[in-house]
Amino acid sequence: MSAQGGDALRVGGLDALRLARSERGDGRHQTVSARLAGREVVIKIYGRKRGRLATGLRSFGHRFLVGKSALDARARRDTEARLLQLWAEHGFAVPRVLPLSLPEPIAEPYLVLERIEGGLVDARLRDPAASGLEPALAAFATAQSRRHDLAEKLREPGLVHAHPSFAHLIDRAGVFTYFDFEYAYTDARRIESLVDVELAGFIGSLQRAAGARAQGLLREWLRGYTNRCRLERAASGGAIGRFRGLAGLSQWLPFLRGRGPRRLRQSVAALGAALERSR
Repeated sequence: MSAQGGDALRVGGLDALRLARSERGDGRHQTVSARLAGREVVIKIYGRKRGRLATGLRSFGHRFLVGKSALDARARRDTEARLLQLWAEHGFAVPRVLPLSLPEPIAEPYLVLERIEGGLVDARLRDPAASGLEPALAAFATAQSRRHDLAEKLREPGLVHAHPSFAHLIDRAGVFTYFDFEYAYTDARRIESLVDVELAGFIGSLQRAAGARAQGLLREWLRGYTNRCRLERAASGGAIGRFRGLAGLSQWLPFLRGRGPRRLRQSVAALGAALERSR
């Protein structure tokens, strides 16, 4: 979402408060809060997030170069519903999809979601006065390690988060709860490299948000993540990035393993340094 909300509006026959809205595309992509069936809920409404030409061009790279799900509004809604159910079935912290309909129909696809109380983890990491982050981060890492175990065992790319950022986590009383599942990886042959990219992405997000405190928090994260072999693998190969062709080429041209995006390289270097310090 590119703009914060706060405006009152009517959605599907309900009085609602806009939480966020994308200013790009057709302007219909937004999340709102409302009261429905006697409870507070979040309604996520899916619109086109870019111009038609940009969406078409991006779709090609999304589907065939990176290997992600489709970009149109209905496909993003369906992807998010599927992944929320998948993660919940395996016991991971996500908002529940509620089987509720709006009193009046709307043209756009939507989901009614459980409202999660709490602030963004990214904001807590940026707050120098925030306390209690260490145990929550260690617990997050332990659950993440278990999720990656399952992803690799089941060959399920949907268990790899395609948007690894602490800006996509809510701190729910010390439990980091994921949201934003509009896109999913689709190539089961690349689970290991996609897991590596997720690890590097979260480490980079931690560094950018926590600043000088990042090294100590990363140490707690490493303590919680139970599969050290996977961390070692990510530290050596995670900088390749998400593009399908590079993983294969790197087997023949090892120098490509360090030629991914700059932020990814920095994250992988930080992971390698932290692992070395912990030996």
